[in-house]
Amino acid sequence: MKRKITDRLMAWKNDKHGKCLTIQGQRQVGKTYIIEEFAKNNYGRFIEIDFTKTPEMKRAFERATDVDSVIRELSIRLNNVSFQPGDTLIFLDEVQECPQARASLKWFAQDGRYDVITSGSLLGVKNLNAKRKKKEKTEKTLSPMGYEEVLTMRSMDFEEYLWAIGFNLKILDEVKERISKREPLRETELEVLGSHFRNYMITGGMPAAVAAFVESGQFADAGRELDVILGDVINDINRYNDPVNSIKTQRCFESIPEHLSANNKKFQFSRLEKESGSRASAEKYAENLLWIEGAGYGNFCFALESPELPFRRIEDSFKVYLSDTGMLVRMMGRSAAMAIYDGNDKYNAGAILENEIAECLAKNGIKPRFYRKSSGKNQMEIDFVIELLNESVAIEVKSGKDRTAPSITKVNSVFNVDRRIMFENGNIVMEDGIEHYPLFAAAFINLLERKYDGPSF
Repeated sequence: MKRKITDRLMAWKNDKHGKCLTIQGQRQVGKTYIIEEFAKNNYGRFIEIDFTKTPEMKRAFERATDVDSVIRELSIRLNNVSFQPGDTLIFLDEVQECPQARASLKWFAQDGRYDVITSGSLLGVKNLNAKRKKKEKTEKTLSPMGYEEVLTMRSMDFEEYLWAIGFNLKILDEVKERISKREPLRETELEVLGSHFRNYMITGGMPAAVAAFVESGQFADAGRELDVILGDVINDINRYNDPVNSIKTQRCFESIPEHLSANNKKFQFSRLEKESGSRASAEKYAENLLWIEGAGYGNFCFALESPELPFRRIEDSFKVYLSDTGMLVRMMGRSAAMAIYDGNDKYNAGAILENEIAECLAKNGIKPRFYRKSSGKNQMEIDFVIELLNESVAIEVKSGKDRTAPSITKVNSVFNVDRRIMFENGNIVMEDGIEHYPLFAAAFINLLERKYDGPSF
């Protein structure tokens, strides 16, 4: 499957700036596959080490003192495989299992003879196991800071999904051009892309689920792959946490659909233990929720004091969206998938759709935020507030046919917001200073960076 990150890998290969490359991201988003394909097409020699499958390879780095000693150790342990300077890529997979290997990036970056890419599913996780914490305090490893470029890889975005299902690229380019020019789309384009976008929300962007759907055309096959992925999430939680924290972290993860289905969609620790107060629950579960963020399974969306730049977030008010909407739909059950497929706006689809828009923003490198005030002249609720090309943008997401949006209509009477955007079941139109786009246009939001100054349609 074609992935956009391949262009980033080529850019790094052509101009490394004296750095190795680290690719992080949640498990099963395709990191290993894309690196193997990249190596196959661009290097004569490829050395791959997975520290979860061959833990004995850690000793090659634990005993090494420089690049030459690492190469000697690896050559012996890999049956005298040869390393060709200038044409060898060394891939260290699941590098979080071997801190010394990641520390060795400094040596390789300074040496320059061999290209090195590391990858890890849980590089952002702070291990909560007390025994591991104690061990980490006694181990001293060098940091590769300044000697590695870090890329975050996510599940497939909507455009990559369209590539995978074989959507006509010429039509896609024409649609993207009209989105960038704020020109209305044809009814057939709205209907077809809207249908694909709903399918994408059900299957999600995890490569295994997309591949299963492409092969059979059946959501059930994609769902079975998602079940495996969700099972692996729980396995990771159990593996990288002590028993008590495993239960707490799993409780946080499994509560995300419930939180998003609530009226305000905010994550509230008090929901995890109804007999405890919110403060006590926050102190008890805060690190477990951070584990979910560090593992890449959640997109955190913090409330803002104001939708005006510069943004100032409210630390104790936030939503947690799942990183992949297909996973959320699978957790919510068959009725949720059916409602999305049928476009049933009577079902509580707002949670799923907001999750998808948050995912689209994150995959375009945009940090989602929101604004909510329940009383006073500032009373309003704005689904998302983002910064787009140094401008503040208020975003409203509408899942049904109702296009009324009182908050986004009145926001400029209270705050100085540069742009107002609505993603809805409709065409592209500029109306009363509000930019209206079909829901799937959120996947191409970077095409909207320049402010529209033309006439209203």
